[in-house]
Amino acid sequence: MNMQQLDILLAVVAAGSFSAAARKLNKAQSAVSHAISELEIDLNLQLFDRSGRYPVLTKAGARIVAQAQLVRRQMQQLSELAADLSGAVESRLCLAVDDEGQLPWLAPVLAELAQRFPALELQILFPLLEDLTRLLDSGNADLGICFQPQQAGSQFLRWPLQQLTFAAAVSVEHPLAQLAQVTVADLQQYRQLMVTGRGESLERQRGRICSQVWWLEGDMAVLALLEQNLGWAWLPLSVLQPALAEHKVTQLQLKDEPSLLPVQLELWQHQTKKLGPAGLWLRQRLLSLHQVGKG
Repeated sequence: MNMQQLDILLAVVAAGSFSAAARKLNKAQSAVSHAISELEIDLNLQLFDRSGRYPVLTKAGARIVAQAQLVRRQMQQLSELAADLSGAVESRLCLAVDDEGQLPWLAPVLAELAQRFPALELQILFPLLEDLTRLLDSGNADLGICFQPQQAGSQFLRWPLQQLTFAAAVSVEHPLAQLAQVTVADLQQYRQLMVTGRGESLERQRGRICSQVWWLEGDMAVLALLEQNLGWAWLPLSVLQPALAEHKVTQLQLKDEPSLLPVQLELWQHQTKKLGPAGLWLRQRLLSLHQVGKG
């Protein structure tokens, strides 16, 4: 038994089939099937029921997967400890952030990172929804900051950061702005502006109330069209504050608060991603902000 076999096992579980795991790992399907078969021989257990179209974990397989995830996390911690003790700082770090609207609170942390690791090359990307997940899954991003999804793969390590308060808002000239209290039926009469990634996942439908929707890539784009009186939208209060202060938009007073509010912000890392000293520092600094907030 070796770590490569366990990684292939976890990849099959995450992908849902041997063929999907093979594509993700850039291996032949026969190599993936052989690795699982060898692992079953080593463990003297049947991990998958292969009688259906897709392999299904047996009860024993589910227990083994849970332990394999623990072993993978321990191996990652060991690698990170070694990197930290060696003092060899990685040359490049990629941070994926779900929307540039997070920059006001994130920028001071990045300023600290720059001071502590002046030679580090940092790349900050702003993918949305499932686009961020794909970047982490492919290894093209080291850490991700995203909203808590309705469903998340088991291949990610996740830590809570902070809760963001969302508000429904419109231009001060919008008909909804004239109402003292707004119902869901009122909202449904007008166009809704929503953030979307480039896929068609169900995740982007969260918070949708209206049949007529305009989709935009990012909170700032939504805010710009909001100010042009082109619809109403859910936006984080932190994004809305400047426009509210300048009386360009107004916050709607809702009769019934939707269940999607507030929204949890999370820090994500793929289980197989090894961080160097700069990545470890950034992760711990982000988590310390959450701990201070809770205190």
